[in-house]
Amino acid sequence: MLVKLAWRNIWKNRKRSIITILSIFIAVFLALFIRSMQLGMYDSVIENVAGKFTGYIQVHHRGYWEDRNLDNSLEYSGKLQDKISTTAGVKDLVPRLETFALASTGKHSKGVFVNGIDPLKEEQLTPTQDRLIAGTVFAEDENAVILGKELANYFKLHPGDTLFLIGQGYHGMSAAGKFPVKGIIDMHNGELNRSLVMMPIRTLRNYLSAPDIVSSLIIVKNEGEDEKHLQEKLQKKLGSEDYEVMTWQEMLPELHQAILADNVGGLYMVFILYMVIAFGIFSTVLMMTQERIFEFGILTAIGMKKRLITGSLWIETGILSLTGLIAGILPAFPLMYYFHFHPMPLPSEKADVAEKFGFLPQIAFSIDPNIILNHSVIILLISLFVALYPTYKIQSLNSLKAMHKK
Repeated sequence: MLVKLAWRNIWKNRKRSIITILSIFIAVFLALFIRSMQLGMYDSVIENVAGKFTGYIQVHHRGYWEDRNLDNSLEYSGKLQDKISTTAGVKDLVPRLETFALASTGKHSKGVFVNGIDPLKEEQLTPTQDRLIAGTVFAEDENAVILGKELANYFKLHPGDTLFLIGQGYHGMSAAGKFPVKGIIDMHNGELNRSLVMMPIRTLRNYLSAPDIVSSLIIVKNEGEDEKHLQEKLQKKLGSEDYEVMTWQEMLPELHQAILADNVGGLYMVFILYMVIAFGIFSTVLMMTQERIFEFGILTAIGMKKRLITGSLWIETGILSLTGLIAGILPAFPLMYYFHFHPMPLPSEKADVAEKFGFLPQIAFSIDPNIILNHSVIILLISLFVALYPTYKIQSLNSLKAMHKK
């Protein structure tokens, strides 16, 4: 009976109810669209920069990350490998050996970033084969290199040509060598494309006159594993005297801070939309309550309990909120779903900036169900809060005075 009564009361003033539902609909739609786009962009950036290059967690020798000194590298022993790989939440280890060198060919020379990798392990992070634009991937013991595409253009090198490297080896040893170019790669990162030289980690160790060392061990975590929790477990197991375990937030603080700052801006926008919803619902409830004071006085005078009248108004508020909420979700989710699998391309100017900083020039929306769930809960909480006003008015109602307000 209360639901039927509430439904009829809502449509007594059809125009006001429709305006309220439309305001909730627009606010919910925009809130879902904005948050899906923002969170999807963050996920894409983190996955492309952290997930596919630095990794979510790395293990270094204590103090290595501060100065990136080759002499402060890790000795990669079977004991260390067993300690890490047997930790719950660790799926695999990806070793890397990184250094800098002077590259030259003909009359040109340039400082480069040299990354020694295990080709098979590296596929779990950076799908080298998928990013090659010329040539092939080297074998794990091959004396060859792969160049970033802009570096290859700078030296005018193609697969089959030779690159010379000169640098400092392990513990002050001199390092020099010539390496055939096996392939050219597009890392979707402007800085890496301009400076990256990849080679098998065994080949780089020989070039550096180094034993079995690595500069970092990238942890491939199990899906759904929290990196902070895994970091704590690894640090406790390895000890803090010789090893440091770092998450991507610590290794890339600028990226982490940029995401946090942008996220705050998005939350401000959503907060404004929530204020629109709150005032829209409150104005409707306020008008409904004030217009029906005489009616409430009559109902209480003939014996209707105040809690039933209050329940009817709560149902009215709930129907208006749920209708606007569902109306906002229905068109928003298909758009979120579409742009998740068909990312929105960035304009050419912004695309160039994105690639320069290592981001894909597109925005893939997030379809995390928590986005819809969280916003739905917040809208319903706003409705419940607004319904406190008619509750107070009815509970403090004096039937005689109410009937004289006609």
